[in-house]
Amino acid sequence: MTSEKLEDLSIRSLDVPLPSEEAIILDKALQDNPALMRYHQANKQIRASLIRQSPASFGPSFAARLTARIENTGVMIERQIFSFFKKYQLLAAGIIVGLLILNTVYADQNTMDAIFGLEDASVSTVPAEEIVSFDFNQLLNTNL
Repeated sequence: MTSEKLEDLSIRSLDVPLPSEEAIILDKALQDNPALMRYHQANKQIRASLIRQSPASFGPSFAARLTARIENTGVMIERQIFSFFKKYQLLAAGIIVGLLILNTVYADQNTMDAIFGLEDASVSTVPAEEIVSFDFNQLLNTNL
């Protein structure tokens, strides 16, 4: 039997019990080959130390902490949005007041609708005689 097959047999013997003929072949090979014996013993020791170690774990309250964090994510996002707008609320109020002052200065009438820009734009305060019509065709057809 080749050395690779003997190594495979040695490793397999650590996981499952070997059939009687394979167990006899492995025992004879281990007695005849000291390097294979050291390899087999090293694998046994590694396997035993891994079995003795406790399985990796995130701790007893990991699931509860993870669930609480997922549930509180929405609250954290709401707080971030609120704090973002809290920083700029004074600036936004100043812009709104400035726009209202501009509307008051440029409004034709001093009514609340004119100040808030709610007046009807279709109603013109310019007399009809002062409205000049523009004929685009006449402009194009004139000789320059």
